[in-house]
Amino acid sequence: MMSSTLTSQELVQKNINLLSLPETAMRINTMVSDPNSTAADIGDIVSQDPALTSRLLRVVNSAFYGFPSQIDTISMAITVLGTRQLRDLIMTTSVINRFRDIPASVVDMENFWCHSLTTAIAARNFAQYLKISNSERLFVAGLLHDIGKLVMYITLPDPSRQVVEIATEPGIDSRQAEQAIFGFTHADVGAELLRQWKLPESLIEPVSYHHEPMAAKVYLQETAIVHLANVIANDIQPSISIDDDDMADPFAWKLLELDPSLLERLHEEVYQQLDEVLNIFYYTNAA
Repeated sequence: MMSSTLTSQELVQKNINLLSLPETAMRINTMVSDPNSTAADIGDIVSQDPALTSRLLRVVNSAFYGFPSQIDTISMAITVLGTRQLRDLIMTTSVINRFRDIPASVVDMENFWCHSLTTAIAARNFAQYLKISNSERLFVAGLLHDIGKLVMYITLPDPSRQVVEIATEPGIDSRQAEQAIFGFTHADVGAELLRQWKLPESLIEPVSYHHEPMAAKVYLQETAIVHLANVIANDIQPSISIDDDDMADPFAWKLLELDPSLLERLHEEVYQQLDEVLNIFYYTNAA
């Protein structure tokens, strides 16, 4: 057991400067939730950040989004996407760009983001099958489901390595090891970080309960989607923790009213989209 008595909330708050997102991303997140902010206001703020503008235009003009004509300006992107979907894309590119250079001695970042982006694609595809509006928010929820692990790797690297060692023992998974060493899990930390970033509860709850979807209180559908997306991702990309190869919770399938045979079809679709998504969000993401 760690000597530290920090809670997950205290860990995040103590290191919030280290874990903060770029000011533009935080301002846009606040503005999207503000009824007094217009699409033009939001476009003006984004356009003042050339690197972010470049990343966003590259993303929206990719085959993954498949818009029929070229999108040349942020104002055009807002017209096509809407402000909430643009906010979700800004969060995606900003988070990956912010947390891409953690030393390899702590975590393999390529492996981490490959897994996270695979989960994001699968979550988005589930949402589209279910005809959920703004499926992009499920992409963000999938992307961020393991963000708590990065917080632990960055702020508590030595105990995090102990978690990996303990989790190799028979009958112990990494969440049990996290609970024993830290007193909380990566899901607890991830949910707290999203609260500090002032992201909506519809993102926080799926991150908090992605390993135990039955525990979700309000956003059960979103949590079930992220849980199943994580299962698919672990079939496609090597899991980043030995325990992450979760079995699909039957509750999640029942809640979504989807035939489990859809899993194979979704698996294939995600696999086909993965290279494109990795290229636009990770490999060519400007520093």
